[in-house]
Amino acid sequence: MYTTRQIVRKLVIGAVALAVAICITIFIRENMDVKDPESAVPTLTVTMNGSAAMAPGSVFRAGYEWNFLTTTEKSTPVYSSADLRQAALPVPMPPRTYLDLDFSIKPKSVVISRADDEKLEAFMELIDVGSGPIITPAATGLYMYRVEADFGWRGSVIYFFTVHIQESAV
Repeated sequence: MYTTRQIVRKLVIGAVALAVAICITIFIRENMDVKDPESAVPTLTVTMNGSAAMAPGSVFRAGYEWNFLTTTEKSTPVYSSADLRQAALPVPMPPRTYLDLDFSIKPKSVVISRADDEKLEAFMELIDVGSGPIITPAATGLYMYRVEADFGWRGSVIYFFTVHIQESAV
């Protein structure tokens, strides 16, 4: 039969051992992420009309600033509009397609902008999307989207993707 003191002692030792194991696991995970920050930064999947996802190469991660426990990693290269057009290959789709953004880590806030000029350089913030889906334009043409996601103290990431709205078959 254990006394109350022995039970409390065993519980405290167990809790301390568990806390040490958690700290070691977090430290190992963070060290692995620091060595390969590209794999630690969240990914974005864009789903069309609630079912078909864009190919993984269609969404281009243009830059990030990501905080680890011991360091901050930055990858913020400057891309020209030609570089972005080459990196974010157009995805053909019909007019008024519903696009859902699915992040591998839930962001604190998201700002979505769209460029529809000839050179895809003039981005205008979409203020009507809120937390709902993005609806692509009804007019045919190329449209580039910029998604700026803020993940609080962890950091921020900028993604680009391009859609090619084609005439709908009537």
